[in-house]
Amino acid sequence: MENEDNSSPLVVEKSEVVLVKPSKPTPDVSLSLSTIDNNPYIEAILKTIWVFAPKPYLKDQPSHDPASLLQYALSNALVHYYPLAGKLHRKSDDNRLQLNCKAGDGACFLVVPFIRATARCTLSSLSYMDNADHLAGAYQLVPCYEPVKGCEGYDPLALQVTKFACGGITIGMSHSHSVCDGVGVAQFFRTMIELASGKTQPTVISVWQRERLTFNNINAELGDFNQNPEVVDLPKAFTSIATSPYTLTEDMVREILDITSEDITKLKKLVGEDEQMTNDKEKMVVTTLEILAAHVWRARCRALKLNPEGTTVLGLAIGIRSIMEPALPEGYYGNAFVNAYVSLTASELSESSLSHIVRLIKNMKTAAIRKQYVLGELSKIEGTLKMKASFEGINAGSMMLSDWRQIGLHYNGWGGLVNIIPLFSVKLPHLCAFLPASKAVPGMQGGVRVLVTLPKAAMAKFKEEMNVS
Repeated sequence: MENEDNSSPLVVEKSEVVLVKPSKPTPDVSLSLSTIDNNPYIEAILKTIWVFAPKPYLKDQPSHDPASLLQYALSNALVHYYPLAGKLHRKSDDNRLQLNCKAGDGACFLVVPFIRATARCTLSSLSYMDNADHLAGAYQLVPCYEPVKGCEGYDPLALQVTKFACGGITIGMSHSHSVCDGVGVAQFFRTMIELASGKTQPTVISVWQRERLTFNNINAELGDFNQNPEVVDLPKAFTSIATSPYTLTEDMVREILDITSEDITKLKKLVGEDEQMTNDKEKMVVTTLEILAAHVWRARCRALKLNPEGTTVLGLAIGIRSIMEPALPEGYYGNAFVNAYVSLTASELSESSLSHIVRLIKNMKTAAIRKQYVLGELSKIEGTLKMKASFEGINAGSMMLSDWRQIGLHYNGWGGLVNIIPLFSVKLPHLCAFLPASKAVPGMQGGVRVLVTLPKAAMAKFKEEMNVS
């Protein structure tokens, strides 16, 4: 668990954990998960905070307590999402994940831990959690509790509602990445907020169907596969991965950089100018994700002073919901993505134009949505099921990018949502996230926030490289 920052003005008092059950009977079953869900490298508890400004969500219900509303909504939402109240564990015979959804009373049955908390400060004094200076203290805003002894498995979901002195609240969620990806979490969150707002049924109905994304099912559909020639050979790339004079274990700092819409326009214009200089006849349509991924990857390489001949790798999660046949239903809330990669030597990346890097990223995205590529990735996951995943010793040459802007996490059906913050550990400095603009920062409409972790000595250089003015 991340240590709390004693310099933070945030001090949170938590109540006893309440175990919330589904409000209606649910199936008594044990559920299997998809091949992607079973990936040992995504078996982690992710922590996310939603920040709500004071009281617009209660303006017509002044006597209601937001925590009570959300506890009630959670109980009703679990009727649709009862697997999130189960107990997750890996079976000893094949090391595959299983969710036990047993109805009954007590911590070992179908329940979600729910915590009420209060903070004496105001959200404005914390810049609505938009300032990286407060992220260490923010760990007080997400559920932290000891697993119950005697239970087989652990809770894939827990919630905490913290009320601030100003009347604003935060909703802190801990969830298992193995059970749902970002789209799935956003779908559940939307259901809970809709039910808290008075709706009797969610807009999107949940769908399990984890068998759709198993290696055996997809292999039967596609038959034998050949690896795409343009796909990065990761084991080979990591034999020559670039190193940095900085150590990625000590004196690490997190920063949230605001990239305005004007900055993004300037970067896209640079790509156009690069193409004119190279007389490239095929003009690219550049997305915000592509241009920012190229810009951040190159800036990070330069800031870390990676050894020139070493390899640097950019990883990106590519959604596959729409490429399946038939497409996965809207309510599917399991993991539905594959990781795709681009690699260059550090000297190539540092000296390349943004146009060249963007083209590599585009080619990588195109390759990743081919069915043969998806099947190949599922085959690799099957081969790792007996492994114990570890991120210890993550090298400076690798960077994994997660785009949180388009997955629905910023659904504002209750009113007052100002900010969303993922709490990535500083012990995982290879993770970088693109976040939707915070409403706490004027003039950021259309912009992107970049959450990055670097050695303190390298952060100033990174900011300098990111400056597009």
